[in-house]
Amino acid sequence: MFTGWPSGATAFLAEIEADNTRAFWEANGHRHATAVQGPMRALAAELEPEFGPIRVLRAHRNRRFRPTAPPYRTDTGGVGSSPGGAALTVVLSATALTTAVGHWMFDSGQLRRYRVAVLEAAGERLPGLLAAHRVDRRRSLRGAPRGFKGDHARIDLLKLLGLQVVTTRPAGPWLSTAEPLEWVRAAWRAAAPVVAWLDTHVGPADPVPPRPRPAPTG
Repeated sequence: MFTGWPSGATAFLAEIEADNTRAFWEANGHRHATAVQGPMRALAAELEPEFGPIRVLRAHRNRRFRPTAPPYRTDTGGVGSSPGGAALTVVLSATALTTAVGHWMFDSGQLRRYRVAVLEAAGERLPGLLAAHRVDRRRSLRGAPRGFKGDHARIDLLKLLGLQVVTTRPAGPWLSTAEPLEWVRAAWRAAAPVVAWLDTHVGPADPVPPRPRPAPTG
């Protein structure tokens, strides 16, 4: 059962951020397993009966496409998925517990379907669904998308390249109790109407075609 993170969990994440080296990890990795990732796994297990499988993030970063990124994560988290492919995310950092629900970035097919839905009758409902949430607007065009006028009634929605609603609560003694479980559960439930809209009108990302194998030589 999830009973919270130990009081030193967020301080340990700050230590990783300050000394993101192999030497530090070899000396302190056991602390991550017990104080950080263990409780995260327990939280994920408690959420799975309602929200489905939750993948707990690994401590080591995959730097294949980000070679300059720090080798070890400075946070911990879990990611689930709705039937239509919207992400259900929870992340604990040194300073806060955060949930994000939706799509970080649409692929080309999703973006096309999203904009069509925003323009049609379904788009009339979306501002009301988002009114009670904080929308992450970091993936948003500065100007109007090509083919759209800047004075369109839903131009702010049309500028988005992904759609996520975010909730954040500062770190504190509450993290060492069972309260984070109910807080995350409530945040994901509150976002359910947004998820339903995305599942219906945007859907999952298009499958990525496999890379062709190089022809044998010799």
